[in-house]
Amino acid sequence: MAEIEEGFVDISEAKDGGLLKKILVEGSGDATPPPGSSVEVHYVGTLHSDGSKFDSSRDRPGNFKFDVGVGQVIKGWDQGICSMKKGEKCILRCASDYAYGDHGSPPKIPGGATLNFEVELFSWKEKVKPPGQMTPEERRAYANKMKEQGTEAFKQGDFATAVNRYEDGAEYITFNPDDDDFGSHGHSHGGKPCSGHGDDSDDDHGHGHGAGASSAAELSDEDKVLAIALLNNCAMAKLKVGDADSAKFDCTKVLQYDEKNVKAMFRRAQAELSLHNFKACIEDAAKTLELDPSNKEAEQLKAKAALAEKKEKKQEKAMYSKMFG
Repeated sequence: MAEIEEGFVDISEAKDGGLLKKILVEGSGDATPPPGSSVEVHYVGTLHSDGSKFDSSRDRPGNFKFDVGVGQVIKGWDQGICSMKKGEKCILRCASDYAYGDHGSPPKIPGGATLNFEVELFSWKEKVKPPGQMTPEERRAYANKMKEQGTEAFKQGDFATAVNRYEDGAEYITFNPDDDDFGSHGHSHGGKPCSGHGDDSDDDHGHGHGAGASSAAELSDEDKVLAIALLNNCAMAKLKVGDADSAKFDCTKVLQYDEKNVKAMFRRAQAELSLHNFKACIEDAAKTLELDPSNKEAEQLKAKAALAEKKEKKQEKAMYSKMFG
């Protein structure tokens, strides 16, 4: 076996030197994507012989998504990416038997070529059974896992991933086997490098909200606590990414489970302000203060909404006076 270049280590399962790795940027945490996970990466592929680029996902919009460890991509990727941590950037050096073999991938990759891939791993998501194929215990365990992953992503400022994880957890813990609307859940991604919620409704307080059932699913006390935490956290993350309408929906769902939930009431008020629903914001802020009289943030939010409503009315009055004056 040839001498390994400084900075590279042999990560091949067979320890035959066919798959080498050099870390350029360390990732976070200890977790790595298990086989079958749907991963999101960027990559730049070059020939080891002369450094010429034959493909790059960075030349195209969006991240490159696929299922790792199941033969959708070359052997070097299936093994190499499963060794990476979130946020890691590395070089995977793949000998031909870990890449495109003796035939190559004409016209850009000759037969027998060793390839270098600079790969950055953004995220992954483990494949799971649809909620209808799980027992209540399995759904609860999965929802708890999504809550943990969502909280970790939120702490790192990755609010989009946090939303994704919290939504998944909420979907599973609130799953109703008798509701046909929840029949499936899953994702399908594919490709190889170098291969060239439904009804709208209003609750009793006049707050419109987005997709999903109009009434809360019947849950055990334990599952209800978990559902409330997931939905509240999801609303918080959605406010961070500017999805106020969906955040309002999540808060409304929480209030169907617990009508005196302070966090949900306050966050719905925040969402209403973002949506310029000033009257609804004032109402929810006032209800928050009824539940928690010492809530200074709710006081400030109520005053801010009242000021914004006054300003809006003044602008409307001025506009109409110009139109009809």
